[in-house]
Amino acid sequence: MSQQIGGFNFRQRGSALIVTIMMMMTLGLLGLNTVNQHLNAALALTRSEKTYFQSWELAVSSLNWGLAQSGSYQHAEQWQCVESSQLKQPSRAGTQASSTLVSGITLRSCVRPSATEGQYVLRGEGRYLAGFLTVYLYQLATLKTAEAGASRFESIQNGWLDFCPFKDETQCYE
Repeated sequence: MSQQIGGFNFRQRGSALIVTIMMMMTLGLLGLNTVNQHLNAALALTRSEKTYFQSWELAVSSLNWGLAQSGSYQHAEQWQCVESSQLKQPSRAGTQASSTLVSGITLRSCVRPSATEGQYVLRGEGRYLAGFLTVYLYQLATLKTAEAGASRFESIQNGWLDFCPFKDETQCYE
């Protein structure tokens, strides 16, 4: 299709419209790619936080489980650790109360004497997934001995710590 204006012959090819549409599509794709990158970063952060909180809860459970254990304690300057052999998680199948084994999750609690006479430091460890950092929580406790030589730790009020209670931080992770 040709058009004559003032003695000049103009031929319409429509290439400006196609170039404009291509530029708009390119800008749209760049915008979508940017949004996708932001969403992937937010998803990775959410996964990391979820794993941290699960590790935190496992450390709290390990600490409470360690406080509930009774047995004989040998006084030593190193950490003495115990692990749960199996951890059961309740399932909610109807009204029937049943438990299922959680694979790969164990509770680990350790104890060692504190710098204060008669006090001990209990450590609960939590690592929900291999390859992630272990979360450590601490509780100051006293040793209570019952009949038959069995002893158990009793927590000291306001003795819960989420940081290393020793001056030399390497003592916390040995």
